[in-house]
Amino acid sequence: MSATYTRTHVYLPFADPYLTCELCHRWVTGWHNPDKCGCDEPVTNQPCSCRAGVTSACPSWSPVDGCQCAQQLGAVGHGVPPARTELLYRKTATGGSA
Repeated sequence: MSATYTRTHVYLPFADPYLTCELCHRWVTGWHNPDKCGCDEPVTNQPCSCRAGVTSACPSWSPVDGCQCAQQLGAVGHGVPPARTELLYRKTATGGSA
């Protein structure tokens, strides 16, 4: 969650750390849910703020075992996503965090 001067925005994290935005191809850690915070802003990927779908860069990721590319495919064909703390919050133009 992040606070602005008027409300607290709700961001829901994704479990899969290998998700990328279909529009800008940056790592995505969650999405903004305007239904939960009551704002008029659209549903957006976070932290890129694009209004697009997401695709998993890891074809073998599971919530139990994580990335299994090396074991199942013999090699890891994708990058390593940054830690969630590096991506979840971004600075806004007004100096707050979103």
